[in-house]
Parts: sequence; structure tokens; C-alpha cells
Amino acid sequence: MTTESATQQEGRVPSEALATVWPVAAELAQEFSIESLSAPAVKEAQGQIQTVALQMDGIRTQVGQIKDQLPGLNQQTAALIEGAETLEQMYKQIDALAIMVESVAATVQDVNTSMDQAERDLTSSALQPLQAVLETLKMGPKGFRVVALQQRIIPLVITNTNLRNIMSATIEQEDKVKELLQTLEAGQDVQPAHITDLTAAFVATVAKATDNPTVREQQKAYLGHCHTILSNQLPTEDLTDDDTNALLQLQGAVLKSLLRLVMNDVPFVDAFIDSDVLADVLRLPSTVASLISTAETNAKSTLAPTGPKPTRPQDLKPMAAILLSKSFETASNKDHVRDKSTEIILTDIGSDKVRTRAAGFQSLHLVFQADMAIGCGILTKEGLLVELMDCIELEPEDIQITLTETLSMACADAKARTAIGLHCSEFLKSIVMRGATKNQHLKGAAAVALTKISLSESRKDPSVGMNGLDGASKQAPSNGSNNSAEEEAQLAKLFSTLLKDDKNDKSNGIQLNAVEGLAYASIQGPVKQLIISDKALLLSLFQLGEDTKNNPLKYGLIIIFNNLTAFRKRLSPEQEQMLKLKKMAGTLPKSESGRLQNQDDDPLDDEAVVNQRNIALTKLGIMPALHAIGHQASENIRQSLAQVLRNLITPPETRGLLVQQGVVRLLMPMALQQQQQQQPPASEATKTAATQALAKLSITLDPRLTFKNQRIPELVKPLIWLLESTDQLCQFESLMALTNLGSMGDIQVLSLIVQDGGIEKMENLQFSEHNLVRRAATEALCNMIFFQPVFELYSDPKQGKNKIHLMLALCDADDFMTRRAASGALAVLSTSPEVCKMIIEQTRGLEILRSLITLGVSGSPTDADEVEAKAIEDVMSDQEAAVVDHAVAVGRMDELRHRGAECFKNLITIGGKEISEKIAAEGGIQQLAQLIQTSQHEAVRYCAMEALKAMSDQGIRLQK
Repeated sequence: MTTESATQQEGRVPSEALATVWPVAAELAQEFSIESLSAPAVKEAQGQIQTVALQMDGIRTQVGQIKDQLPGLNQQTAALIEGAETLEQMYKQIDALAIMVESVAATVQDVNTSMDQAERDLTSSALQPLQAVLETLKMGPKGFRVVALQQRIIPLVITNTNLRNIMSATIEQEDKVKELLQTLEAGQDVQPAHITDLTAAFVATVAKATDNPTVREQQKAYLGHCHTILSNQLPTEDLTDDDTNALLQLQGAVLKSLLRLVMNDVPFVDAFIDSDVLADVLRLPSTVASLISTAETNAKSTLAPTGPKPTRPQDLKPMAAILLSKSFETASNKDHVRDKSTEIILTDIGSDKVRTRAAGFQSLHLVFQADMAIGCGILTKEGLLVELMDCIELEPEDIQITLTETLSMACADAKARTAIGLHCSEFLKSIVMRGATKNQHLKGAAAVALTKISLSESRKDPSVGMNGLDGASKQAPSNGSNNSAEEEAQLAKLFSTLLKDDKNDKSNGIQLNAVEGLAYASIQGPVKQLIISDKALLLSLFQLGEDTKNNPLKYGLIIIFNNLTAFRKRLSPEQEQMLKLKKMAGTLPKSESGRLQNQDDDPLDDEAVVNQRNIALTKLGIMPALHAIGHQASENIRQSLAQVLRNLITPPETRGLLVQQGVVRLLMPMALQQQQQQQPPASEATKTAATQALAKLSITLDPRLTFKNQRIPELVKPLIWLLESTDQLCQFESLMALTNLGSMGDIQVLSLIVQDGGIEKMENLQFSEHNLVRRAATEALCNMIFFQPVFELYSDPKQGKNKIHLMLALCDADDFMTRRAASGALAVLSTSPEVCKMIIEQTRGLEILRSLITLGVSGSPTDADEVEAKAIEDVMSDQEAAVVDHAVAVGRMDELRHRGAECFKNLITIGGKEISEKIAAEGGIQQLAQLIQTSQHEAVRYCAMEALKAMSDQGIRLQK
């Protein structure tokens, strides 16, 4: 039976389909070397063709349906386009609505100006939601404007209930003010609480409407009542008297009230300046002056009361100073403030009553505390100082003390200091030098003023830049310099006497003047030596530091200690060159030129002398005083304290003793910028000094003994932060400290160094222009290479190529210790096959390593001595000694040869035969063999022999 008849009998495959399929099947059979196809195969092919045909029919049907849907889709697209245009029109309408809302708001505000206060409050309250709508329409995205408008428009509907509530609150506030003012008007049973409530009501009322004329009238009435309260004289000078204490508390409440109003209501300031209350505030400290000493004595002998802290007599003066300072700062017309204050003060000073004159001098002193510029403007008024000096010697000593302390404060201003030096020097010298008085307080105040005058032209003000690095020295001697020096020495001795006198222990005024004067005088080298040689004086200063809680005293003491411990500022070579050029060009300011010139000439500021002073202070026991001074101190005090501690730690001899005395406990919070109780975090300058001090400790002492209680990891972050300093000494000491910490092998410490970006910062400092910084950075990285994550970082071909290139370059550096660290790092890294490939790929990689193993080795006996001498000079270039120790030089050469031989051993044994053949082709076999013959160091010879043995094992012939 033929194939055709068989197919027809089955009745499944039509002849026309077979005719179509057969040529294709025949072609496939020919291609795959199939002689014939069976009927089932043909049947299967026919079935597949039918399936494809059905699928094609389905696709044609779907295409037809899509064509039918196209008109509808086109209509929807057109509708969407039209909708987009409509939406854009809506946005434009919303923008127009926003403009209309803004216009309405402006109109409402215009109407407000013609209404009375209640109507203005009401309208302002109603306007707030409208303004919120406006801000939403202005700032919000267009897509959210409609929703926002719907959400915001609801609050605009104000019901009668809302209106009544707003009116009720306004009326209630006004009624409260009126009621309290009536209480003050009656003047009976007025309590501090009444003053406090009235102040709160004023602040709340002004917050609603700053231009309310009714409130302004009420404030004027209130100022009249303040004048009545503040001008009242205390009934007695006994604090236990109920009437005296009640008036004192009431006056304190008034000062607090005025301060709150001044800080919250600018227009009130001008009203306060023009009122009689200004004179009352200026005179207030003099009315309680007799109570202050009694209060201070009683405070030392009685327990502190519980509950709210009451106002004490000594609190009124600083409260008044703060009030005046804020008022003078905010006042619209500073000239008017000065003229008004001048009128009050000169009127009092010109009185024929002693008590009134005393109040005038107290007022002048208070103005200086509040605003130095206004105070100097009053004091330098033409002819005033001359008039004061004409009659001051006839005044009581308390007036003389007040004026002398005022003159001392005024010396901070250059113009005032010049005028005081011209007109007041004789009076001040008569008190200090000629024994015109026995009053120690007056003597101390006059001595401080004289010290400031004498130091003004030739010294830097110690209140500026107290970092111990800018300490000035004397200018070149001028006419009368010997007399000036004698007078300065006499003043310093007077301050010393005042501080050592036990009778003055309970007088803060005497102590403060003596400390302030000594702080200024201790800028000079001779005065520093006078202080450091006077053991009794130092012990008095230490004791005062431990006992006092007075911040001005603490500040004066820390400045003295800073001056004693400060090192002369080190100038970089570039700074020294610039200084020389400026001197040659004559562009340096005269005072700066003299200060810098004589800084280098004063032998009492040499590093060795300062070190001895620091050692003496440490051994005498300065640390308890520093601990007490740092407790709840201001940021300025803490900054100077950190600098003092850094200076004390600088001599290595002091470090162990300081650690025993708890210096770490004092430094760590400042370095970590931890916020202490009632103190802000340490400033950047404080953190820098404290971290540098800790770095010094970490360099020479075992960190495990120095930093106990798991504090070592806490050091990592500040030390890495210090790497970013622009001071190269800070960078160097931080790198050395991190090197020491890394050498301990503590995984936590090493991980923190990596996490905090220490590796990147160390690598950046490898490019430093300073040799020591570059060396320290390389040594720190060499220690870190042993940490697996760092090893992997350098072994990664993508990240490590440039790093390996830099290490190879540093192996060829001029500095021996840098070469030693870099070659040591490569000796460790070359245990990685990837690093071996990177070394070989470097252009001069093998050449640099060969220079290590051939160091000091000559190829011929004739020039052996010359080659060795050059190598010794090379490795000893960092030594300043004129005579070179030959054994030390040979030991250094062996260190470099050992590292080079280790690198070659790893390249040959780990790098493979290809690298070994390249080394052999460049003369490596001969150089290694020569190293074995010439080196006396066992480890060097061992590495070289291991390298040659590996070559032999790899089939490389070692013979020439």
C-alpha cells in the first residue's frame, strides 16, 4: 500500500494538505539524513499546522476588535485633552481666587486701623484662617489646592458663639490688667505674685496687638508704680526684719518683670528709658550696699533655705545690670540712652550729699557692666575725669573703691585707657606706691588699673585668645623702662601679698582684684618666675581654686595658671619666612612686631624653662584646684582649663603623676564633648586641647593602664577627629596615639578606627608636606595592615592599586623611619598573591625593592667604603648628632634589608614562577646571593636563602 492510499483510508489528512507538507518534510528529511517519514510523523506535523492556523485566526479576530474600538478610544483621548485644558483653567481660577483672598485680607487690615481695640482683636482672630488659606494657595502644589481650600474654608465661618468667646477673652485680659493696676495704685498688701501676674497679662496682651494705645497707657501707669516701689528706701539694714525683706522681694520681682517686658516688647524699651524708673534701676545697688556684706556673711554660716530661691541683696546688682544691658541693646536711639544716663549720673555725682554721690559712682559702675561703649562715652566726656581727680581724694574710701574699679573696667577700651593713663595715673600711684591708704581693697583695685595701663601698649590683652600660644613678652626697652619694670614688679608683689593674707580670705572684692591683677601681670616672664618661686603664693592660689564657686575668680585663676604653663608659639617655616618678609617690608603693626620680636628673646619663655614650671606645679599639687575650677564652670573657663592640662602634660615627666591625680577623668568629657550638668557641650577649641592632651598621654604611657574601665574605645573618635585639624602638631600627635592604640591588637579599637574613617584620613596625611606627619601616618597604617579588613582592602586589585603604589614610593623616601614603616607594610601585604602582582606591575616596583636589599652593598671591592658611607648618611639623615654611631647605622640598614628580603621571599614563593623568572632576569639571584654573603643579620640571610631555595624548587638555575 502506498503512503497516499493509507492516508486516504484513515480519512484524516487531505491530499492538498499533504501536498503542502510533503516538500517541507522532504527537505527536513534531507537535512537530517532521514530517508522517509512515517504516517504518525506526518499526522503530528499536520496537527501543529492546524494549531498555528487557529492561533492566527484568533489574532485576526483581536485585531478586528481593536480596530472597532479605535473610534471610541479617540473620543476618550479628545475628552482627556479637553479635561486637561479645563483643569488648567481651574488652576488659573484658583490663582485668581488667591489674589482675591489676598485683596480681601488687605482690605480687612485697612479697616482694622480705624476700629477700636476690641474690634481689631476680633478681626485679627477672624483673619488668621483667611491668611492660612492664602499661604496654602501661594505655597502649596497645584494638585492639592482644591482640597486645601475645602479644608481651610470651614474655619472662616465664625459663629456668634465664637465671637462672644473672643470678645470675652479680650475683655477678661483687659479687666485683669485693670484690676492688678488698681492693686498697685492702692499700694497696700502688694505681693511679688501681683507683679508676676501683671507682667504675664501685659505680655499676652502685647502679643495680640503691639500698637494698642490702651495697653501703652497702662504700661506707663505701671512704670509709675515701679518707680514708687524701686525708689522706696529699705526700712532697716537688718535682713531679718519682715518689712525690709518684703520690700527686697518686691523690688526683685519688679526687676524681673521689667526684664521680661523689655525682652518681649521692643516699644516698651523706649518708654522705660524715658521714665524715672531708669534712674531708680541705676541707683538701686547703692540702696542695698550696706546689706550685701551682711548677707554674704550670713550665707556662709546658715543653711540654704528650701523652696523657691528668695531674692538676696547681692542679687539686685546683677539683675539690674542684665536689665540695663538688654535695654541699652534694644533701644532705638543709643545716643539718647547715653545722654539720659549721663544726666542721671552727673546729677548724682555733683550732689553735696555723700550718699547721693556714692549712688552716682555706683550707677556709673553699673553702666559699665551693662554696656562698655555707653560707659566709656560717659567717662570720657570732656573734662569729667579732670573734675573727678580734683576731688576724689577727699571722698570716702567706698567711693574711691567704686571709681577705681570702674577705671579698671574702662581700661579694656583703648581710648578710655589712654585718658585714664593721662589723668588718673598719679592718683592710682599715690594709693599703691605712696601708701596713701591702708585699705587693701582700694589698693588692689588701684593696682589692677595701673597694671592694665602699664601693659596696654606692650602686652596683649589676656582676656583675648587665652590659649597659652599667643602669650606676649616685653617690647624693646624704652625710656624709663627700668622704672616701669620696678613698678610692675612692685604691683605683682602687692597682688601676692593680698592673696597670701589670711585676713582677705572672706573678702571677695580684694581677692578678685588681686587675682585679676596677677592675671594681667603674669604675662611677663619675670612675674611668672616670681609666682613659681613663691610656694606660699601658689598654695594660696590652689586653695582659692578649691574653695571658690565664683566664676570671675575661677576665670582669673585659670588665666594665671595658663600664663604660667603656656609654651611659646611655634611658627612653621612658612610662617617664619612670611614674618621675615613682613619685617623687611615694614608692613607689620608696631605692637605686633615688637611682641613677636621679643617673644624669641625672652629666655624665661624658653621650652626648658616652661617645662620646669609645669613640673613644679604638678609636683606641688595643682590638680585638686583644677578639678574644683572645672566643676560647673563656664565654657571660657573650661577652654582655658583644657589648655592648662595640655600644657602640664607636655613634659613627659609629669604624665604619670597627672594620671594618678585624675587628669583623664577631667579631660575625657571635654574631648568627647559630653554635656555636663547645667553646662553646654564643650566647644571645638576645648575639644581640640583636651584631645591633644589625651593623645600625648597615649603616646608615652600604656593605654591599658592609663585609660581604665573600658575607656580606650572612647578615645578613637576624638583622635580621628583631631586628624582633620590644620595644626600639624595635632595631626602628628593624634597619629602617634592611634599607632599606639592599634599596636595593642584590640579588635574593637581596630574596628572603630576603620568605621570612623581613620584609614582614609591616615592615607590623606601620607601626602602631608611635613616629614613627621607623613612618617606618623605611614607607621599608623603599617600597624593597621595586620587587621584583616584593612589587609583585604589593600589586597583588592580595584581599590589597592594606588595604595600599593604609594607604599612603594614611600619605600624610596629620604626619611629612614618612613621607609621602614612602608617597607614593613609591604612585607606583610606581599603574602597576598594579588599584592605580588600589583608590585610587579608597578613601573619601578622591583627596582625599589632591590634598592632595599642592596643598601650599603657594593658590586666591587674598590668602592665598597664609599657605598657604605652613602648608605649610612642616607639612613641617619634624621639624626642631628654630629658623630654618627656606626653600629646604629648598620642596624638601621639591616632593618631595611630584612624587609626587602622578606618582600622578595614572598614574591618568589607566593607570586609564582613567572614572577621569579622576572626577578632572576633583572639580577635578583646575584643580589640575593650577595646579601647572604655580606649581611651579619641572621634574619636577613634566612629570608634571602629561602628566596633562592624557592627559585631552585621552581626549576630556575641559580648559577651565573
